[in-house]
Amino acid sequence: MTSDAFLDYVPVEQARAMAGLRIAFVRGVPGVWGIAIKAILDMKGIEYIAVPHEPGGANLLLKEWTGQTSAPVAMFNDDRPRPHWSEMLALAEQLRPEPPLIPADEDERMTMFGLCHEICSEDGFGWNIRLLLLSANDTTGDERSNALRAKYRSPVSNDYARRRVSAIISSLAGVLDRQAIEGKRYFMGDNLTAADIYWAAFSNLLVPMAEDLCTMPDFVRETGVIAQRLLETPLPQILLDHRNYVVREHFRIPIAF
Repeated sequence: MTSDAFLDYVPVEQARAMAGLRIAFVRGVPGVWGIAIKAILDMKGIEYIAVPHEPGGANLLLKEWTGQTSAPVAMFNDDRPRPHWSEMLALAEQLRPEPPLIPADEDERMTMFGLCHEICSEDGFGWNIRLLLLSANDTTGDERSNALRAKYRSPVSNDYARRRVSAIISSLAGVLDRQAIEGKRYFMGDNLTAADIYWAAFSNLLVPMAEDLCTMPDFVRETGVIAQRLLETPLPQILLDHRNYVVREHFRIPIAF
């Protein structure tokens, strides 16, 4: 799929009075959780209103509406806010079951959510890379970095974070290796699932996508270089090849916020 434009944002106070699905994205920045849910909604053809989360801003109106200042967060009609990746994925499946991104088979469903958890959730791939990046900038003293460190403070060490990221990378690569031996393209057999989408999005933290796939500020690309240096472990080529295939075949590109 191709796309020619950035998102058209509707101000928070205006979007709040509207019906339907509203999603707050970090304006101008391809945050990995945002990349994933945007791709999911695009693949399913679900219409939504984009609401701006201003990077580095107080986002007080968003907090008043959703009870928090993170993005993405989904608001559907008068339902409760949905800030967690699994809540937004479940909502997308409920609003439009086709194409299915969660396996119908219960065992496969459990396996897929396990993969997604290791990529997306606390103590997972993205979480631990963020801890490494924040620790790398702990001498900057700028207001935004200090606020992020306070928000995502963790008692774990950098060595622990490195071990977790390395272990997850090794496990994901192993899954794809075994799939390739059986002639299968995706993490879960022959069909695209949310696990493929979340890996494609989150890999951007470590090896940023090419410009023709994802438009991003220079500091985001520089963050990937820093993350690779901190991790000290190269990303297996099979994971990069998988990411590039999934994005080119299934995402609306270039990804732009």
